[in-house]
Amino acid sequence: MRTIITIGTILFFSLMPIGANCGHNKEKKVLTMGRATEHVVKQQSKIQPIIKYLASRLKDMGIERGEAVLAGDRKYATLRKRVKEGKIDIILESPFKAAGLKRDGIAYPILTLSRRGAGEYNSLIFVRKDSGINTIEDLKGKIIACEDPSSTSSCYLPRAVLRAEGFDMEEITPPNPSASNGKIGYVFAGTELNVSSRVFYKKVAAGALSNLDWSTPGDVPEAYKAKFKVIWESPKIIEFVVLVGAGLDKRLVERIKEEMLMMNKTAEGKKALRAYEFDRFIDSPEKIDKLMTYIERLIKPDEEETD
Repeated sequence: MRTIITIGTILFFSLMPIGANCGHNKEKKVLTMGRATEHVVKQQSKIQPIIKYLASRLKDMGIERGEAVLAGDRKYATLRKRVKEGKIDIILESPFKAAGLKRDGIAYPILTLSRRGAGEYNSLIFVRKDSGINTIEDLKGKIIACEDPSSTSSCYLPRAVLRAEGFDMEEITPPNPSASNGKIGYVFAGTELNVSSRVFYKKVAAGALSNLDWSTPGDVPEAYKAKFKVIWESPKIIEFVVLVGAGLDKRLVERIKEEMLMMNKTAEGKKALRAYEFDRFIDSPEKIDKLMTYIERLIKPDEEETD
């Protein structure tokens, strides 16, 4: 077994919750990986190659096979239950759900990921140039289009940051045509293209998308973008956080982390990563700790981000 003692390793273990049962599963034979999603079949096809490869590298730890196990919806409560029951060992999640799992002592973060050449993104709010809207203050009484309730970049992040900045947000449902006086309303458009289309055709005052979506012509066509301007940007956050269940054996976690960091160094590993458009796993304990602290300040235990 390869062992590398570094400052990063020490910091990594400092993120572990006190009291984690490190001897809980010495006889573990099946290693699982998953997340919360409504698109179970699609996500399984992306995750299965990664966990299968990882399991093949952990035979020295008694692991015989790897399985993708998905929470059947996007709700935090479902994910929390699966992880707490030990049904999902390794979790690939957004920072909001990751912060909830860490806060609740169910799992702790170990790595981040680079996907399509980027490991971070931020949220943008944009309007038509001819709208007369120049600041977030101007959106009071108006409506922002978001992708869907589970989207971190289009919903969770802008809503949480704006609330933290003192803006009152409210979800608008049919047949309500507008937001309450002094509040910023938001509706769900379903897809990134629908968000930009609703703004372009003046169905809503503004749209919220990630900077990655903003730069994707299939989500924001160039003909649309020529009519738009960005009036607000959130701080940048990590796109994916890799967590492990709090009860996993410490030595197994060491090996999981080691093999993940080496995954982009082998042909088989690269092929498995490409299934999810991942480039590589990244060891950045200081960045993770800073991100978790930031997210925990934005959300409250009873808010829907962690329902």
